Amino acid sequence: MVRKLLNIALVALFTLSFAGSVLADEIKGKITKIERGGRSITVKSKDKEVTVGISGSRTTLEGISDRSEFKEGQSVTVEYSGDAAKKVSVKKGK
Repeated sequence: MVRKLLNIALVALFTLSFAGSVLADEIKGKITKIERGGRSITVKSKDKEVTVGISGSRTTLEGISDRSEFKEGQSVTVEYSGDAAKKVSVKKGK
């Protein structure tokens, strides 16, 4: 009985650990607007436009070291949930 409960708890923990990535949306496009020193960016793809908040502690940045390095026209991929970005990957220009 205890072993069965332990197995159920482990499966639940494993499932919840992936819930954040499963629930996140993604947009690939270009930055069209930067507000408040990079704390908020608007990204436009072919079919939609999304404005997300960039947290200094909760948002992972790839391709840049700081949110102040965002520039309009940069190509980015943003994983977000609601209006908060979880991860922003900036494609380096040539």
